[in-house]
Amino acid sequence: MNTDFFKRYLIIIIPVVGLLIVGLFLVSNGSETNREPIPILIVHGLLMTTGLWLGCMAIVSWLWKKYPWEQSPWAHLILEIFLIFAYIILFSGTIFLLELKFLNFNKPENLGMEIIVTVLITFFITSIHESVFFYQQWKYNFSKSVRLERDNIEARYEALRAQINPHFLFNSLNSLSTIAGDNAEIVEHIQDLSELLRYSLRSGEKELVFLQDEVEILKRYANLQQKRFHPNLSIKIEAPGNCLRMAIPPLVLQMLVENCIKHNVISSEKHLMIDVIADNESIMVTNNLQRKQTEESTGTGLNNIRGRYKFLTTHEVIVMDDGKSFRVKLPLLHLEL
Repeated sequence: MNTDFFKRYLIIIIPVVGLLIVGLFLVSNGSETNREPIPILIVHGLLMTTGLWLGCMAIVSWLWKKYPWEQSPWAHLILEIFLIFAYIILFSGTIFLLELKFLNFNKPENLGMEIIVTVLITFFITSIHESVFFYQQWKYNFSKSVRLERDNIEARYEALRAQINPHFLFNSLNSLSTIAGDNAEIVEHIQDLSELLRYSLRSGEKELVFLQDEVEILKRYANLQQKRFHPNLSIKIEAPGNCLRMAIPPLVLQMLVENCIKHNVISSEKHLMIDVIADNESIMVTNNLQRKQTEESTGTGLNNIRGRYKFLTTHEVIVMDDGKSFRVKLPLLHLEL
């Protein structure tokens, strides 16, 4: 968590709290004859305040990194109380012993009460820390949520804009299928294209779809492309049955395969091989690299996919490029019905 707030105001906060401890020390020392000189008490108060403040701030900052409230609230709270209490006793006891031994301080008449009040003041300081940290975390999460929502809307808009009036095309393809009559190859081709458009219309408003649906539509897309580039394009799709009920954003597999075809040379001398392989946790799209010299990728497609995943999960889209092959690994998610 960010501690700039405290660093900015330490010059004000430490003297104020230090004077509170000085006042506490004066009251707890009892009679006038037992009181230490005011300058020494001020040094004592500032030393106690600085040590307690910085120590507690370090403990709170470490706990926010190690055990964030939103992930481990009980571990954070229990450790915070234990560590701060232990630190207060250890630090305060060390300071009192050093002052008694080297500065000849008189032992306060109400030492126990002074330690108790010091503990209360320190926990009050810690509460201020936590309150500010909570506010900073809330502000960060809120801005992140707004940003991810915007990215998701933009990604879905781009996907819809790329459909080129699918309703008109879908109706036209149905008419062509009727005209084709007994030509099985043409009918199959039209049916595959028609199903692609139907799927894009049906899934356009969804955030997640079953992997099974995505794989089925990808097979139709692959069939269309392999007919176009046969025999120079090979697309292999493997998805075990136990992962077909996992979920994925719609049309991301088609987008990745389309990028492979768009940005790589496909010829009789250079065959393009695309593998789409799923396991229980992810699905990976891999192709051998033979980039087109005239086709420079802008990364729009991958950024679109990353934006959609960021809105849905903390799991990242992993991209690997070793110069010989290009891989994109997509996390598989759980779809709540």
